[in-house]
Amino acid sequence: MLYWIIAGNGQAYGPADLALMHRWVAERRIVSTTQVATSEHGPWRDAALVTELARAFGDPDYESAASAASTSDHATHAPGTPPTAPTTPQSTSMPMSGEWPPSPIAISQLVSGIFHLITATGWLLTCFGVILSVPLTILGIYELIAYSRARATPPQQYLESTKTKAILDICSVLAGNLGSMVCGIVILTQLPAARDRIDQNQQR
Repeated sequence: MLYWIIAGNGQAYGPADLALMHRWVAERRIVSTTQVATSEHGPWRDAALVTELARAFGDPDYESAASAASTSDHATHAPGTPPTAPTTPQSTSMPMSGEWPPSPIAISQLVSGIFHLITATGWLLTCFGVILSVPLTILGIYELIAYSRARATPPQQYLESTKTKAILDICSVLAGNLGSMVCGIVILTQLPAARDRIDQNQQR
C-alpha cells in the first residue's frame, strides 16, 4: 500500500511505501499528528491512527531501533522527501494541528455558514425567495464543510479558499445577511497573520 503525507511545511509528499514511511518516522519527518492518507486526495488522518504506523509512536524500543537504522543509512534522499521535523513535538509547529486554523477564522467561518442557512430559510418564506435562497444555502453548506475539514486541508489551500468565501460573505449583505458580512470582514483581517504563521513554519 502507498501513502501520502502533509508535512510540517504544509506540502504534500508521496507516494511512499510502508518501509519508507517507517524510515520517515524514525527521522522525525513524520510525527503522531502528521496527516496521512492512502490517496493524494485524502481522506487524511493523524499518523498515530494509521494501523500500520501506530506501533511506531509511544514505543521506545521501536523508536530506538528505527533511529539506529536511520543513522547507519547514508543513502541520499529522493527529491520528494519531506523536510526533517524539529526534535520538539511537531504539534507545536505544524500549522494544521493544535491551534490551526486560528480560532477567529474558524469560528467566523462556522458562524457565517450558519447565518447563510438561516437567511436562506428566511428567503424561502417569500414569493421569489428561491432565487436568493439557493446560492445562500450552497455557500452555507460549503462553509460548514470547509470548517469541518480545515485541519486536513493544506494550509495555503485552506487560506485561499477561505479568502474567496469571506469575500462572498461580505457580498451576501446584498441579500440581507449582515451576520455573514461581519464574519467575512473578521476573516479577511485575520488572514495576513495566518499566512505569517505558515511562513514562519516553513522557515524552521
